[in-house]
Amino acid sequence: MTEVEKDIKQKYDDYLDSRLDELWEIAKYVHANPELGYEETKACRVQCDFLKDNGFDVEENLGGLPTAFKATYQHTPGDLTIAVVSEYDALPNLGHGCGHNLICTTALGTAIETKKYMEDNKIPGTLVVMGTPAEELGGGGKIKLLNKNAFDGIDAILFMHPTSATTRLAGECMSSTSFNIEFKGESAHASSHPENGVNALSAANLYFVATGLLRQHAKYDMRLSGIVENGGEATSLIPDYSLIKGSLSCFKSNDLESYTERVKKCAEGAAIATGCDVDIKFIPGYLGRVPNTTLSEVCRHELHSIDEPVMEGMPFDYGGEDLGNVSREIPICNPYVTIFPDYKISNHTEQFRDLSNSEAGKRCIQISSKSMSRTAMELFNKPEMVSKAKQELKERMEKE
Repeated sequence: MTEVEKDIKQKYDDYLDSRLDELWEIAKYVHANPELGYEETKACRVQCDFLKDNGFDVEENLGGLPTAFKATYQHTPGDLTIAVVSEYDALPNLGHGCGHNLICTTALGTAIETKKYMEDNKIPGTLVVMGTPAEELGGGGKIKLLNKNAFDGIDAILFMHPTSATTRLAGECMSSTSFNIEFKGESAHASSHPENGVNALSAANLYFVATGLLRQHAKYDMRLSGIVENGGEATSLIPDYSLIKGSLSCFKSNDLESYTERVKKCAEGAAIATGCDVDIKFIPGYLGRVPNTTLSEVCRHELHSIDEPVMEGMPFDYGGEDLGNVSREIPICNPYVTIFPDYKISNHTEQFRDLSNSEAGKRCIQISSKSMSRTAMELFNKPEMVSKAKQELKERMEKE
């Protein structure tokens, strides 16, 4: 990079700094007004108004979702479309314990810094902000928008999530499914006529034995859990009904399909062994994130350029997010920027919620907006990097 290019990026970082207090007011407003998935009317409104005021064309009610939106800026037509993804739902009884107020405000900061650069330098291409509701609690807003073709035409995606310990570029995360298993037997008096009963709770117990033995044949990353939500009404009666609720996750979607079939066979075998009928329903969850080294290394360089320490590699995590489904269609860059560098803490906690409304949260917006804006500048100037990222995604998906 030449000194001129460094100076240009610094100029637009300075512009971001001049708008930082304004952005922070939005972050504090969203934090003070937590809204659950598909109910984020205030968060959606403040973002749409801000983007309109800053020269973006805003489409509301995107994909038929009242709290989804798409904001677009184009100075000169071009071949490349880059999207910054916003997320803004909160958690029940906790509020913004996952820092989504920082995610959505970072998307705004990235948008105005990148737009200013494109406008001043007559850069061809299209910049998009995608407002995506309901990531938490399996809401799957991005999946619904993906199914509505709202992401069509986007070539690359930038998305920040706050974290703790050292800032990192995200690697893989888990693909998941949940399931309900209902065993139906026949009740009888447990003391006087147990021979007339078909024990649905015994089927549930046998299922857990079978899946426990299954673990020996699973890879290290499989996570299988379950509870018996209903196991009978009284100790004097043979239970004629039991309900298991479970979840299953692993990194590779092909492995998830294989494990799903084996869990199903465990339930079916338990039903056969005990004489019960069984009804099994799998509920699709989020697919695992497909990381993109090509885009992430551009962002890593930009984080280093603004003196942000970054963890080596692209470490995996055992969580899940609906961005994972999108990452299988469009290459993503997913920096996780720290709000607590001292050591690792959990999100979805009061501590994380409070940090999201602190000076550390404001710094997160600043670092994230600058690094993602700089990444967008590089990609608009080097579209061959996006072509390389698409090829990488294709090759990764062939191994899924």
